[in-house]
Amino acid sequence: MKKIVTLLIFALLGGLGSRVLNAQSGFCGTPAYKSEWLERYQQNPRVINRTMLDTLYVPMTIHIVGKDDGAGYISLNRLMDAFCQLNQNFEQAAIQFYIKGNIRYINNSNYYEHDYSSGSQMMAIHDVANTVNCYIVDSPAGNCGYYSPTQDALALSKGCLGPGDLTWAHEAGHYLSLPHTFFGWEDTQYNYNSNTPYAVTWSNITRPVEKVNGSNCSFAGDGFCDTPPDYLSGLWNCNNAGQSGQIQKDPDGVEFRSDGSLIMSYATNCQERFSDDQIGAMRANLEDERPGHIYNNQTPPAPVTSTTLTPVFPAEGEAVQNYEDFELQWEAVPGAQMYIVDISRISSFAFTVASYFTTSNSIMVNAGDLAPDKTYYWRIRPLNRYNGCTGYSDGHTFELTDLVSSTAARETVQGLRLFPNPAKENQEVALEFTSEKQGNGTVSILSLAGQILHSQPLALATGLNRSVLSTGNLPKGMYLVRIDANGGANYRKLLVQ
Repeated sequence: MKKIVTLLIFALLGGLGSRVLNAQSGFCGTPAYKSEWLERYQQNPRVINRTMLDTLYVPMTIHIVGKDDGAGYISLNRLMDAFCQLNQNFEQAAIQFYIKGNIRYINNSNYYEHDYSSGSQMMAIHDVANTVNCYIVDSPAGNCGYYSPTQDALALSKGCLGPGDLTWAHEAGHYLSLPHTFFGWEDTQYNYNSNTPYAVTWSNITRPVEKVNGSNCSFAGDGFCDTPPDYLSGLWNCNNAGQSGQIQKDPDGVEFRSDGSLIMSYATNCQERFSDDQIGAMRANLEDERPGHIYNNQTPPAPVTSTTLTPVFPAEGEAVQNYEDFELQWEAVPGAQMYIVDISRISSFAFTVASYFTTSNSIMVNAGDLAPDKTYYWRIRPLNRYNGCTGYSDGHTFELTDLVSSTAARETVQGLRLFPNPAKENQEVALEFTSEKQGNGTVSILSLAGQILHSQPLALATGLNRSVLSTGNLPKGMYLVRIDANGGANYRKLLVQ
């Protein structure tokens, strides 16, 4: 599990127009590159029927990059919102990404704000084979993002993963072989009042200019015949029709406006789709060039349909002793494979004092990070590896207090842990705690009303202690485990299910 101190990060969204749908909020640093595979594929492309496509599930490894001291991570809440957006954008292609393995953390200031050389080094060291490697940084070579053909990985700016931003989808399109719709015009401009030339040269490569009549669409421009000509290599806003305000003229003098609905364009406020030909190429790229990505393909779990938080410990409003680390526990949410957990001093969670990520239904909290004699609110966001679109639960409260049962309890027994918790019926439960002195005590299981249901002697040694507690024939339910030693008592809740 990984503890993340929540940062307030405000994203600068792309230019706003009269027709706001989605945004590519900044420049893409992907080179003007067309793979040999795509050149061959476009000579004999597939014809697809979207309604008959089986979903391809593609593994993704997410690397969150911070500074040398660990500062600057993107918040997990914002990351999962962006992951949700990514899969929504690719749903039309029947391609869905899932998070394989743990989210990885890299503390390196040179990678956090990097140039292409440092970025290539980062990817060469940390890439995980047969997954889409995505590095979330502050500044990826001064861009919103880029795809590295050399290292076959993506770098994304956390500032360009805001609500409705299509940067991740745009760069994932590059990963799956798609060039820009304005391919060949990178960093190239011309007099829009004149006809374009029949060919343009960029980086010592001469390419034919795509015509409006489609006569050369299979080899000019991006090579897709269902994406119309586009000569605009700078960011631009859509008009009310979803097109560029700038009128362009093709080599034959035919006037047109660029289509801003295409995700691989540089429109800033109306991107929303991939064309059929682009979808066919991306799926073929996975199946032909990246079979390891979809080999032994997985079936996604049932979706998370509930965000209900049912606390196990602490109970609603329960007091927790502030000198001890303690474990927030809740009943597992069906379908959830991981959780984001927020703790705040205010019920709106407008500001959080801590945010956690865990793959189990519990998280250890360092009580020393929280102020005593205060009320805290906590909530969970249940997720699975295929879907980041779930919301948060309602908030629940607990108290952090300096009050303890007695001085002897504080001195004698500290850091009581129970596992497994929840436990199954008739299952033995391990106890782990530390003691500052030798002595004798008793460990008991009580009902929530305080009735002792089971009790057994306990010998205390100085330092770390381990023992086993029998749950006997206790029926399913919530109980208290109490250690009595030298006149003091220490409690933890135990769920039997």
